[in-house]
Amino acid sequence: MKILISADTSCLINYEILKKNNISSIPLNVIVDGIEYLDGVSIDHEKLKTYMLDNKVIKTSTPPPGVIIDYFEKLFEQGYDKIIHFTISSKLSSMYSLFCNVAEEYFENKLIIVDSYSGSALMLSHMLYAKDEVEKGTDINLILEEIEKRKQDNYIWIIPKNLTSLKNGGRISPAIATMGNILGLKPILTFNDGQLEKGSMTRSMKKAFFEKIDEVYESHPASKYDYTVISFDGDENVVKMLKEYINKYDENYKVIEGFIPINICAHCGPGTIGLLVTPKINSKSINEFM
Repeated sequence: MKILISADTSCLINYEILKKNNISSIPLNVIVDGIEYLDGVSIDHEKLKTYMLDNKVIKTSTPPPGVIIDYFEKLFEQGYDKIIHFTISSKLSSMYSLFCNVAEEYFENKLIIVDSYSGSALMLSHMLYAKDEVEKGTDINLILEEIEKRKQDNYIWIIPKNLTSLKNGGRISPAIATMGNILGLKPILTFNDGQLEKGSMTRSMKKAFFEKIDEVYESHPASKYDYTVISFDGDENVVKMLKEYINKYDENYKVIEGFIPINICAHCGPGTIGLLVTPKINSKSINEFM
């Protein structure tokens, strides 16, 4: 049986990893002042940063059903018997329900939609696990069962440079954003039950990340978990120090580095840095797939 792994571009930490692993992707839609762009096609992180710094109104949306149907039809025309397609968390977007409806109506029993309950490197890790198991000939139902377990074993922290983009996206009030920015406070965003939640506040991004690493490393060592640092125009010195701090525990471990998916960037803004701790893929690091 010929099986393809597919996803939307919220899984990306770089553009080459999908191509190298024969994983197909459908671009997310980004709307800037009412004009629609396609992630990786007509907009990239540099353009998005410019628009955000110019205080443009940024929104994200799902692809039209016709575009989704055409996307899968073209893939099936290449001879695939089944496609396993991963979406960004259903708690962050309506992508999952939309793709499920398309699968049921147009591709019954051929197209399997998986709610990643995540994004970025964690979503990518699920996809690479599925690909690895498909190549071994593992039953699809067993693969899906294991992915459900993997969803519960991870940590994700994202710290924006300031509160402005969260305010613009309606996630916090203007009054809180203004006060927080005056005081130099940054929110620590976490993934919990498939959705981004605002936890504590910090003045030092570096110190907050160091504390998080100390908190989880004993139970999630680099021998069993991947540590990925992602950034949207973040401070390169902070990224470097984060990688060095992780290597304090294991000097031989190669910390993964990538960019934040564009739909998350649209809500967090330039200067955002994230740290993700994800299970290795059958004892293999994401590094081995890059």
